Amino acid sequence: MDQIDFKLRRLGALFAVVAAIGGGALLAGCGGGGDSTGGSSGGVSEELSTTGKNAQKEAEEAVETAEQGLEEGKEKAQEGLEEAKEQLEDSKGKGKKNLEETKEKAEEIAEEAKEKAEELLP
Repeated sequence: MDQIDFKLRRLGALFAVVAAIGGGALLAGCGGGGDSTGGSSGGVSEELSTTGKNAQKEAEEAVETAEQGLEEGKEKAQEGLEEAKEQLEDSKGKGKKNLEETKEKAEEIAEEAKEKAEELLP
């Protein structure tokens, strides 16, 4: 979802720059060549420059946001991996303990059965 937002922001910034350049070209082309058009083209240049800077700043912010999101995702994945490893180790320890207890009980039962069998046999 963040990647889509990033692409939309970048596309919006690009569209704004293209629209500003197109608008500037229209304004520059409308004048016949008097002093009045010279003054307005300076304003268009400033507007294009400002729009370009704003678009670049927005794109840089979007990249930073994406990088932060990637870093957070990486950290969460690492935490999940560590937790899974701990749970695996715990389950191995519990399984080993249960196996040993079961083995001891089986040996006790076998010993009791052997004793009873010796008592019953002449």
